[in-house]
This record gives sequence, C-alpha cells and structure tokens, in this order.
Amino acid sequence: MVNTAKLEALESKLKGFFSPVLAFSGGVDSRFLAHVMYRAGITFTAVHITGEHVPRAESAKALNWLQTHDIPYQALRLSPLSVPEIAENGSARCYHCKRLLFSTIKEMVEINDGEGEQPTIIDGTNASDLGEYRPGLKALEELGVVSPLALCDISKEEVRALAEATDMEHSDQPATPCLLTRFSYGTTPDEDLLQRVEECEVALKRYGLQNFRVRILDDGTQVLQVSSDEKGVLHKHHEAIEDTLRSAGFDSFKIHCSERVSGFYDRK
Repeated sequence: MVNTAKLEALESKLKGFFSPVLAFSGGVDSRFLAHVMYRAGITFTAVHITGEHVPRAESAKALNWLQTHDIPYQALRLSPLSVPEIAENGSARCYHCKRLLFSTIKEMVEINDGEGEQPTIIDGTNASDLGEYRPGLKALEELGVVSPLALCDISKEEVRALAEATDMEHSDQPATPCLLTRFSYGTTPDEDLLQRVEECEVALKRYGLQNFRVRILDDGTQVLQVSSDEKGVLHKHHEAIEDTLRSAGFDSFKIHCSERVSGFYDRK
C-alpha cells in the first residue's frame, strides 16, 4: 500500500525550503524529488554533474528528462580523477567525491546569489541509504546538504512505489552508480579504462541485461556481476555476452550472479 502520508510530508518539507537547488543525477531518487516538486508547483533548479565518472548515456537521459519537463537546470563538468584522494580509489573515495561535487554546487549557488539567505541544496539520499556504507554522507553533513527523502523516512522501495503511484516515468529504473564503483578499492583507473567499462555495459544492455555491473578486481580479473533475477537473460545470450566482454578487452573475466548487485566491494 502506498504511504500517502509520507508523500504529503515530503511535499510539505520541500515547500519549506528557500529556493531549492537539487543535485540531479537522473537516478530514480533525484528524479522523484524533481517529479514531486514539479507536480507541487515548487520553483527549483536542478544541477547535473558530468565527468569521466558518469556514464554518458545516463547523463543524456537525465538532461532529456529535465528538458522534456521544462525544468531549469545547469550542467557542470568536473574531473574527479584530478583529485588524488579520489583517483587513488580508496575506501573513502565517495567522501572526497561528494565533497568535490557539493562544494562546487555550493560555490555556484553562492556566486550566483551573493549575500543574504542562500538556496537550500538538496539531494536524493533516501532512508535505505542510511543503513549502508555511505562515506559520502559525512560530506553532505559537513556542507549542510539536506536529504528530504531520508528526513521523511522514505526508503528506496517506497520511492519506487510513490513514483509509480504518481505516474512518474520509469519508476523501476535500475540504479546506475558512478563508474568508479566498478573498481576494487586501491585500483586506480584512468579515463580510457572507465570509458571501456562504460561502453561494455552499454553493449551488454542490448541483450536485455538491466541490473548488472562490469567489475575490475585488484588482481586485474574482471567480473560480470548480474542480478539473480536476470539469470534467464544471461543463459539465453551466454555466448554473445562472453564475446562482448572479450571484444572490450576483458579476457580474464568471470560471471557471477548475486541477489544484490550494489555494495559489492563493501561486502568483502
């Protein structure tokens, strides 16, 4: 059953923010926040970050969605690999990356608005994220970023249910985290390897795979991690999928099915 009380609480919370600025990845969480504000007639600006860590197809979808709904936005390009603490890909990578992203948004907001009350920067962190290993949450707290979904105790499952109930497109959208999450902690990728992983995943989607990742382990081994729900697709296109991995230059790969795809390196 859809929790309409939580939806009402979320709308009320969002209406209380001064000139909200939404960090918009285009994932289901940030899209849902934009969707709710759009429906409620709340004036806001979306900010979408691009860079070598963001799949280009996902950026294109995100910007197209904003344009289709005539939502004001700014697209900023950053290069996380230029920051040593991010490029070395340690376990605190997400903290340093969030610091970079939201510091940049904060500087943009302050430059544009000058003195006086500053716009509220919000993001799509949901209540389910609070129970996971999310070092980036510390950066959000330090920078005063507000997470309305988490504040209203709305879980990932509830985001999808509320999105569907309010007719948001593609409420079943799979999560697509940044490309740096494909690499073992301590494995330093370059832009070319990030692009190769990205292009390989795009090619694999043509066979019907949706919830999966191409992982690079610290010994150089590659793992195609696929959700157990998609075993049928994997078996049906097994040879073509293996050929695609080899064509991408991944010759020492393994295929691994798991109930849960996210948080792969944090469960080791």
